[in-house]
Amino acid sequence: MPKLTGGVAARFTAQNGRTQLVERSHAAPLKIAKTFRYANETIAPDTPPVDQVGVYIMDCSPGLMAGDHYELRVELGDAAHVYVTNQSYTKVHPARDGVGASQHQTLRLAPGAVLEYMPEPLMLYKDAVYTSDLDVYLAAGSVLLYGEVICPGRTQRGEVFHYTRLASRMRVRYQEKLIYYQHQQIEPAVSALNAPGGWDSETHLGNLYVFSDRLGQRHLDAMTACLEPLTGSSVRAGASLTYEHGLVVTVMGRHAWELQRALNMAWQQMRRCLLGLAPLVAAK
Repeated sequence: MPKLTGGVAARFTAQNGRTQLVERSHAAPLKIAKTFRYANETIAPDTPPVDQVGVYIMDCSPGLMAGDHYELRVELGDAAHVYVTNQSYTKVHPARDGVGASQHQTLRLAPGAVLEYMPEPLMLYKDAVYTSDLDVYLAAGSVLLYGEVICPGRTQRGEVFHYTRLASRMRVRYQEKLIYYQHQQIEPAVSALNAPGGWDSETHLGNLYVFSDRLGQRHLDAMTACLEPLTGSSVRAGASLTYEHGLVVTVMGRHAWELQRALNMAWQQMRRCLLGLAPLVAAK
């Protein structure tokens, strides 16, 4: 296990329909910077707003340096409803002697809990080495919406796939059963990224992961209809159901803001058709 150089842990509970941040801890340079309360408007008539807490995680360092390891743990109690994001891009600096940076995140959702986790993009600098692990534990009736955007480097400086290696793993368990596993490793210097079936001319990758035992074909149909306006644009997008209790939206393009816009469309569609909630407008 790499030596911890920064961490955040947060636990939320809900009482009488009101979510509270009841425990928090952090190790510099990470901290919970702000919390907000949202009154989510419902799309069903004569239904009261749904309470939700928003949390911003701040990194007061220039980013992840060689040898850095971050740990993030978020736990939601029964029926808690939380939105989590960070204040800026996650920047990964060049590795030193092959030693890169890493991050491990653990998300635990109790019955009926809803977590919307939409961080800012990941930026991989020239010669960066980065390992990401995400473990998700879901209970019956819980919902996770998790977004990510991966940038190939500082494109305005000509850094396009100049990083050394990106390795990411995602494991999702529903009532202790493993229902989704993904392992992705990209090494631009040894991978033919522009080969058929690869990245072609695209440089940025984005995903929206949705996991819930409420998901079904109608949600995929709604998502497909939502993504239809992107046809013919500079962004390519697709969606599919996973083997069990999951839906994944994938978008590719050449600009982070285009992918963020597309994933925001997908996220808000899931809020409507899965949660019955109007779009969440989260100011930065």
